[in-house]
Formats: sequence, structure tokens, C-alpha cells
Amino acid sequence: MANNTSTDSSDHTSASTTTIAIVLPALFVVRMARLDKSIKPQHFVDWMSKQTAEHPEITIAQNPLCVICLEEIEDAANIRGLGCLHPFHQQCLDDWYSRWNEYCPLCHRPIIQSTKAKGDASEEASRETSETSERAVTATSMV
Repeated sequence: MANNTSTDSSDHTSASTTTIAIVLPALFVVRMARLDKSIKPQHFVDWMSKQTAEHPEITIAQNPLCVICLEEIEDAANIRGLGCLHPFHQQCLDDWYSRWNEYCPLCHRPIIQSTKAKGDASEEASRETSETSERAVTATSMV
């Protein structure tokens, strides 16, 4: 009887391992495809020209560093520029994101904005103000 139990346990472990071996790589492929769809790789000089035109009020460093590898980003380098205007070498950001990091290494904003995050900013600000007020009321009532 004990042998059947150990065999059943072994079969269950083997099935779990097989499932993980199939599902995990598939999730990885989907995740990286989502990154490619959301943030297209481009040459740094092209990205910088576009950002300067779209955001004239913001100064972008002429020779920024990729804070992941700590190397200078050359004009011809393939980069991914995030919505927060932080550029990274394409390979560096791909590696960073592939390790299940969801946020910019510099400012911690989401690398890929969710559709909810792209919604009405005033609604988000209103919700944050409401939450702050609730915390303040809770804190004062505890005193």
C-alpha cells in the first residue's frame, strides 16, 4: 500500500514539473511579446529627436547612461524609451523585464502602462485624494 502512495506522489510531482516546464516558457514568450508590442526598440538618436519635439519643456541628457549596465547610450544604440522618458539599451531592458521586473529601474513607474492607467488622470487623482483623506481621518480618530 505504501508503494502505491509513493508512486502516486511521484506521478503527481512529475505531472506538476511537466506542467511548469510547458507553462512557464509560454508565459515568458507572451510577456516579451507584450513588451515588444508596447515599447518598440529604436535608435537612441531617433527616440531623442521625437521626445525633444513632443516634450520641449523637458531636457534629456545628451549622453545618458543606461542605469542597468552603467554604460553610456550611444546615438546608434538600440534602446527602449519608457513612458517616463528614461531610455535603456534594448537588451538591458529586455533582460530586466524578463526577470519579472515590472517597473522602471529609475523612477519605479510601470514599464508597460495598463489600459486602466491610460484612463482619465483626473479620476486617478480624485481617487488618490480620497484615499489620502480616508487615511488622515483614520489616523486622527486613532489619536
